[in-house]
Amino acid sequence: MASIGEVALLTAVLIAVALVFVYTLRLGAPPWPTSPRARAALLAAAPEPGDVAGEILELGCGWGGLALALAARYPSHRVVGVELSPVPWAVARLRVAAGRVPNLEIRRADLHRVDLSRAGLIVCYLHASAMSRLAARLRREAGPGTWVVSNTFGLGDWHAVARHPVGDPFGTEIVVYRLTEDRYSGR
Repeated sequence: MASIGEVALLTAVLIAVALVFVYTLRLGAPPWPTSPRARAALLAAAPEPGDVAGEILELGCGWGGLALALAARYPSHRVVGVELSPVPWAVARLRVAAGRVPNLEIRRADLHRVDLSRAGLIVCYLHASAMSRLAARLRREAGPGTWVVSNTFGLGDWHAVARHPVGDPFGTEIVVYRLTEDRYSGR
């Protein structure tokens, strides 16, 4: 016979799994973490800390692994990880608390509603339709000089300033953009 604690733990796990499933359906993508190889390539492709003017946003930060790496790479910048799905958000918050990372905030919010105007660097690993929505918002809200570094998915017809193959079996690439005065490169 199971104890009350075991039943409570099993119930909590089942609720967590159900929430991840529901939010995967709602958001159109699972909280898939950035692979270690892609994370290393992304950090290498990202601009130098002195070239970033403003805060750093990781949109769809999931479990927080890349957000933690960004906070370490940019210790003088405020890094904000944004995640709507409650289970990955809670795990990311716990990881930040356990690591005592003073320049990193994990915010539970819809990435399509977060303020982009103060960002100097926006990092994301989002599906194609989310990237299309983001491209439209960047044109309106992000300032000239803002960097966008994306894992796998591009910003539609935007001109990338660099593409870095990760070298994995999936053909993953890191795509780098820089907004210009006319709101996006290549136009």
